[in-house]
This record gives sequence, structure tokens and C-alpha cells, in this order.
Amino acid sequence: AAPADGFAAFWPTFAAAKDDAKALASMIALGPNLGNDGSSFAKFHAAALGPAARRCLAKAKPVRDVDPQGTVSYSAFCGETIYGFSKAGGGWKLTDLGVND
Repeated sequence: AAPADGFAAFWPTFAAAKDDAKALASMIALGPNLGNDGSSFAKFHAAALGPAARRCLAKAKPVRDVDPQGTVSYSAFCGETIYGFSKAGGGWKLTDLGVND
């Protein structure tokens, strides 16, 4: 059974958003963890959520993690990039990008 943390409902919506910039903007918390100053969703979208990344994310199987403080997060792996999701602003959002090592 899926954990009752709400991510199972969020993920299909995020994965299906493809190039719906308005929908994606509401599911992303722009800021330093995303390598962005928060001022330009269009710039972030072009750099991190281009067509190849969106196709990969649509097929990805996010992995659940719980840190020692009990905070739940999920990671989706696409090539050399890890997309990190956590709760922000009352719901699940893409909050972090990292290098898949």
C-alpha cells in the first residue's frame, strides 16, 4: 500500500503536466536548492525540465526517504540528475536538484 503522505496523488499530476507551465509552476518551489534565484520559472523550466527530462520523469519511479527527524521526501532519477520532492507551501513540490553520483 502507498504511504498516506499524499505523494501518490501528487506524482501522476506532476508527471502528466509535461509542458503545462502554469501547472508546473504551482508544483515547483524555485529557490537556491534548484540552482535558481527564484525570479524566472521560464529559465528554470528550459534548463531543468526540457522535453527529454519531462519524458524521463513521466517514466520515473520515485524513491521514498525518511530522514532521522521523520521528514519524508522523494527522489526521482533521470540520467545524471536527481529531482527531489518535499512538502512546501502545504503540498508536495519539486524542491531540489542534484547530481546522481
